[in-house]
Amino acid sequence: MKKMMALMATLMITLTACADRQQMIQFSELPAEAQSFVQKYYNVSDISYVEQEWDDMRYEYTVYLKNSTEMEFNHQGNLKSIDCKRSAIPEGIVSPAIASYVKEHYPNDFVVEYVIDYRRLKVELNNGWELIFDHNGNFLGMDD
Repeated sequence: MKKMMALMATLMITLTACADRQQMIQFSELPAEAQSFVQKYYNVSDISYVEQEWDDMRYEYTVYLKNSTEMEFNHQGNLKSIDCKRSAIPEGIVSPAIASYVKEHYPNDFVVEYVIDYRRLKVELNNGWELIFDHNGNFLGMDD
């Protein structure tokens, strides 16, 4: 029984230590999907660094650009979020339905952050407002 408890304690400590593992990697080590996304919208020379993090038993990736833009990708290389701080997100990243909604209802503003969640999509405008949409681009409301 004591051996079993010691083994369990060792296993928990090991798993906890691995849970926070972060490291810088080369752009070429990103999943192909993430590499294609970055190359489509940005110059690879604009990359400051790329980080790989072990989270929930999978790697996730963050690409940091020299202009402070941050892009997060899941283990498959699919975009999870992009934050351009005060700059407009490049055209084509935000879904067409959401881009049309923003253009129609907020003609003087633009999207600076885009978050893709399994239940919803969130955009933050340069005026600080956060808008929530479903995955079909239907407006659901505003976030605090």
